[in-house]
Amino acid sequence: MTTNIILSFTDLPLLVQDKIINYFSYAELSCLRSTSKHFQRLCSEKLNRGYSQLEIIIHDLQKQIKTKLPRRESERHKHPLSTKFDIISSLDSRIQWLKLTFSSAIQNSFCCFYPGHLLDEIYSVLNHLKTQQSFSNPCTLLQETRDMSSMAIEHFREQIKPKLQSMRMTSLNTIRHNISTFSTTMTSSLSHYHHYHRKRSTNGIFRRRIDILKNRICKQNIIMKSQKSQVKHYKQLLHMRTKSLIDHHRRLKYLEKKNKESEQILLEIQRDNNTLLQRIDRFVLTYDNIPTELNNKKCDEIFPQINTNLKRRKID
Repeated sequence: MTTNIILSFTDLPLLVQDKIINYFSYAELSCLRSTSKHFQRLCSEKLNRGYSQLEIIIHDLQKQIKTKLPRRESERHKHPLSTKFDIISSLDSRIQWLKLTFSSAIQNSFCCFYPGHLLDEIYSVLNHLKTQQSFSNPCTLLQETRDMSSMAIEHFREQIKPKLQSMRMTSLNTIRHNISTFSTTMTSSLSHYHHYHRKRSTNGIFRRRIDILKNRICKQNIIMKSQKSQVKHYKQLLHMRTKSLIDHHRRLKYLEKKNKESEQILLEIQRDNNTLLQRIDRFVLTYDNIPTELNNKKCDEIFPQINTNLKRRKID
């Protein structure tokens, strides 16, 4: 007899499950999270991994292109890879804004990077950058990424962030309540301990409660440290953004200067053209007058010759 063995997805080894999940897109993974707790854990890990790898891939691409670009700003602007570098730098700025919004919640395991459509769009742009060398319209290439990232940031700030703040407030209130109850129970238990010092069971209860409170305080300290590191990272990011803005401002000034110079050159060329046209008109007028003058001269030369010939004939 043959027995039919039916295996569910959760019965498979974790390696096989991971291989199967790799065939799904990030948008499908974000939808599959609501299937079960197991899918929530697997899909969240995959989404967070894809989000964290984005920054590494973009920085590697920036380094590769920066080594091929010239150092001078004027030569860099004329280089064919300059548009590619601008697209990657704008992608990097979008990733940094997403990092500012989502990183604290992801690090504290409050949520995962749930916008899967955005991840698919960014990875498709990166594949396009790796395969193509020239871009006819780079603005349209990043338009979908800009719209989707701004929508994701807005949704997180309006829908997710208030809920996380309320969760933190409730956790802090429970800790305060536990500390207050602990202090009251501590005083009451101390009074009982003076009366019943032979009962050692109360010591074990106090130790367990102290351990619980210590663990909670340690968790809060870890959260505080992560927030301090995030503030430091944000300061560094702000410094980088201001530096890039200054560089863009300098580049804009340089381009304005070049534009003025080109306008002056065009004016000079127009003046030269006008003078040339005037000279050509004069030459045409003089050329039209030349045949009439030649005819008059010929007539003046022919008539005296005829008269002399007539006189000679009469004499003969």
